[in-house]
Amino acid sequence: MSRIISFATGTIWRWKGLKNWNAPLDYIKHFNIEGVEITFASKEELYAFKLSKQNENWLRGLKYVTIHAPFKLVRKARDEEEVMKQLKLLSGLYIKIKAKNVIIHPRDLPQPETLKMFKFKVSTENLPKRSHVSIFDLERIFKKYPKIGLCLDVSHAYLWSKHEARKLVGKFGKRITQIHFSGTYRNKEHQPIRIVTKNFLYSVNPVFLLSVPVVIEGDTR
Repeated sequence: MSRIISFATGTIWRWKGLKNWNAPLDYIKHFNIEGVEITFASKEELYAFKLSKQNENWLRGLKYVTIHAPFKLVRKARDEEEVMKQLKLLSGLYIKIKAKNVIIHPRDLPQPETLKMFKFKVSTENLPKRSHVSIFDLERIFKKYPKIGLCLDVSHAYLWSKHEARKLVGKFGKRITQIHFSGTYRNKEHQPIRIVTKNFLYSVNPVFLLSVPVVIEGDTR
């Protein structure tokens, strides 16, 4: 089965604070990948983002380009006006680079009537257990937002249990748009796959039944 392999800029988070956002993209170009996810951890990173014409053209030519919205898109916004400011920037970038998906954390989804103002595809994400967003909570979210997808994060899922990914696939399989793929080690997510346990490898078996893009999100050391 052919599967698109993408790479998240969040994997090189140690470059955070770098003023030249094009440097991580220039680095990623050397990988044999078909896609990129541009990760914005904060609204400040989104505001500072500048893209060279060369990298814009490169991104537009990839098979699968996605954007991860600021982790606290709503909670860190001063008001509704700033939420709209961020969404407009995400929308402009989405169009510019021909993105396919915008990932927004479940606690930071704008109201449905707000999202309807924008044309980009939205998916939310399962989070680790400390976030207190369970499968039941996701069910309620999908009732409120019937058109959004799910980005299944296998690292987050494993921090619930080795069966969580299987449960997510069974419950939301048709809604899953992509996989965030990384490992766990000592209760830390987004670790390199080379250090994971056999139980973790068992836990990810169900995702291989899905024919969706895989976004590598493991910490790059």
